[in-house]
Amino acid sequence: MTDFLLAATLLTAVVLAILVLPLARRKHASGVDRAALNARLLRDDMAALERERASLGEAEYQRAREELARRVIADTAPVPTALRATGALPTVVGLLLGLPLCAGLLYELFGTPAALAAPRPAASVAAQGTAPATTSQVQGMVASLAARLAAHPDDPAGWAMLGRSYGVLGQFGKAADAYAHVGPQLEHHARWLAEYADALAMTNNGSPLGKPERLARQALAINPNNLLALMLAGYGAAMRGDDRGALPLLERASGEVAAGSEDAAFLQHVIAQVRKRMGLTAEENGAPMPGTTAKAAPTPAPAAARGSHVVLVRVQVRVAPALRAQAAGRTLFVIARLPGQGMPLAAVKRAGAVLPLQVQLTDADAMDPSHPLSAVRQMQVEARLSATGDAMPASGDLYGTASVTQGGSVEVLIDRRRP
Repeated sequence: MTDFLLAATLLTAVVLAILVLPLARRKHASGVDRAALNARLLRDDMAALERERASLGEAEYQRAREELARRVIADTAPVPTALRATGALPTVVGLLLGLPLCAGLLYELFGTPAALAAPRPAASVAAQGTAPATTSQVQGMVASLAARLAAHPDDPAGWAMLGRSYGVLGQFGKAADAYAHVGPQLEHHARWLAEYADALAMTNNGSPLGKPERLARQALAINPNNLLALMLAGYGAAMRGDDRGALPLLERASGEVAAGSEDAAFLQHVIAQVRKRMGLTAEENGAPMPGTTAKAAPTPAPAAARGSHVVLVRVQVRVAPALRAQAAGRTLFVIARLPGQGMPLAAVKRAGAVLPLQVQLTDADAMDPSHPLSAVRQMQVEARLSATGDAMPASGDLYGTASVTQGGSVEVLIDRRRP
């Protein structure tokens, strides 16, 4: 932004110099007194006439004198102010003020002012050692980009950038809407298709079934190595029971993720479930995938606990006294996860919940039927009060967390507020 403004300022200064300097020189060169010059010329003519009086005769002399008198009156008359005010100062001032103003207005109308405030890539911020933008600054940049696209919607790359920005902010509904505005060019960009699919899946509690999976497969047709598309398409196939189609996609994705990451643990778990359903040997099923680390298998649940409506965890939700006034009328979400992972195993929603409240989790609340809650021994439970009723975490949400073992009970105190 600084480089652009410096270049624009220098260019404006050069143009002003080209226009103003000739006017300034003209002003200094125009200091001739026209009345004085005419009077001197007339005096010379009168003297010459007196010298020739004897040779002209009296009648001719009088006519010549009268003609000179008329010239004196005409040539020495005062020049009107409007004609004498030939100074260049008003023109110079008009150029100095008007040219920069007009340039700024033209850029506002036909340029891309939002680009001046575009955030630099994260790598650039890290390399220069500068602090990353705050959430409010990022939201301001995103709002500016959204306003520009509303005025000039014919910008596919701009809509894709807006969708990616909303995704970073966790506003997946807005992200999906932005990608929907990209237009025909969406069909030719694997990354845009995959990010659109991911945004749609996140608005559906993380499920890629339906349109997200179709978009992910479109992305793979363009770029077979797109990691996000591999994960979405593989997970979608696994959820549909298409294990043979899911396994190669999931294994390819597993080889691309960082070892020990949350994505690696998630892929390892899904691959294990797919292999188990396919009847692969225990040795094959237990082998860790590329890019993952081996993890102990979860303790199997008792046979009596495998029914979909058997209560597996009881969660008593309370709210801290300091937050009771803010908790009224909010929607309660109780979410169970594997420790250290972000993908929910099970979730329960209670609109307009009055706390304290006890919530029971069963296999019927599982997000993925192929991964029932009864297959997990240890889990982390989050209780969150949302003001918007949106399943995705948002600024201002009230929440609390606790760990619990399958078959047990736990009390979760909501005592924190998301910034």
